[in-house]
Amino acid sequence: MDIKHVFEDPRIVMLEEEIARINEYNRYSDEEKYLMEYLLEERSSVLRRLNVYDDEMKQLLIEFNDALRYACTKLHRQTMAVYQECLHHKDYPEDFEVEGKIFLDYKYPALHPIQTETAKQVWDALACEGFSKLYDDGCAWPLRFSREYTPEYSGYETLENWFGMENENDNWNEGLDREWSKDLHLIYPFHNLYDHCYFSLYDLIYVREFNLEVHVEFDDNVKYQTTENRID
Repeated sequence: MDIKHVFEDPRIVMLEEEIARINEYNRYSDEEKYLMEYLLEERSSVLRRLNVYDDEMKQLLIEFNDALRYACTKLHRQTMAVYQECLHHKDYPEDFEVEGKIFLDYKYPALHPIQTETAKQVWDALACEGFSKLYDDGCAWPLRFSREYTPEYSGYETLENWFGMENENDNWNEGLDREWSKDLHLIYPFHNLYDHCYFSLYDLIYVREFNLEVHVEFDDNVKYQTTENRID
């Protein structure tokens, strides 16, 4: 897989230079926000057509999926632990909500072969600036638990429920070559990032670090229990 060749494609060069130019000034009018969303979506679409389905790509995707699974597992455990603490803490009010979210690391992936300022500006636009509405909630649906909406009620009482992996043969490989990816067992958070946000395979496969956020809300006031735990 010659990733440098992929990013030398004239369409990608043009799109990324424009994304970086707009993002650098960070003064977004409504028109510029609309333009940025279009540019990010178009970049993702072009890169999808340039996917290289070889052994190197497969191994990197397996490593990313494993790292994402590990980080999601830690977030689920942390969120459940905080929820149980709230349930049994005598000084806590009846009305509370525990929320857990996971995000890709805000810093540009150190493993990525392309380490230009343009690439870092593009990552900032993808991962930090809120242009993808679904990514506002992170890599997967947030974990939200309260006395009324228990983990059982939400359907996320187990990791398998949240991963979308109730069946051991489940594989969230929509948008990929089906034969090439048939044995990868990709979890739902990967599908959310790849199919519903603006991240390409070439963005995701080099990510190994994540940020976890768990907080508790009491009567419309937020008390942070765990903030931005970096997983690497």
